[in-house]
Amino acid sequence: MPREILRKTTSSKKTDVPPTSADPAKARKNRKSVTGNEAAFKDKIKNKAVAAPTGGPRREKKPFDRHSRTNKTDSKKKIAQGWGDGRREVDDEAAALADAVTELAVDAKSEPAAPVGKSLKEYLAEQQQLEQALSKSTTKKVNVGSEEKWTSFEVIQKETLPLVEPTFSKKIRQRAPKEKKLLDFTASFGEQAPRFNGKNPGFNGKKAALKPAAINDLPSL
Repeated sequence: MPREILRKTTSSKKTDVPPTSADPAKARKNRKSVTGNEAAFKDKIKNKAVAAPTGGPRREKKPFDRHSRTNKTDSKKKIAQGWGDGRREVDDEAAALADAVTELAVDAKSEPAAPVGKSLKEYLAEQQQLEQALSKSTTKKVNVGSEEKWTSFEVIQKETLPLVEPTFSKKIRQRAPKEKKLLDFTASFGEQAPRFNGKNPGFNGKKAALKPAAINDLPSL
């Protein structure tokens, strides 16, 4: 028979092989069961069909306490100050009523004060009197009594003394001022004669005469 030769695969991919079934003999028997909230969450569906218990003792409620639990009590003095004293209130009301009656009697006897005010004529009269008083006041003349006031006093002239006395006197050089020297001359400016160049003489070697300016040679407007 011919020999079958198979080529070895070099890929690392897993082949589609079904997993092996678990062996019940190797299972952990001492595995902890679920307890607490997780067990209640898993068993909540099972307990829906079970009715609630009807028998058994119920938990008694705590009796209601009408007293304060702060352990703070009010003394008689605090209670008296809080509610007040009836006799004292009656005496205070009587004293206040007597004061009100006396004030009303005093107000009725006193005369109302006259309103403070002036008429226009009175105001103008007062202003006129003030103007007359100011016009009569004598003004003080200038330099009146100034000499008589200071004749009895003696004039004191204060001399300023140097802090350190000099050991020698400094000579000050005095230079004579420079005098300005002025030059007087008389300048005369005359008309210069026309100059001719020897290289460019006139026609046929003669000197060209000066051409007089035309009278009608005026600029056109």
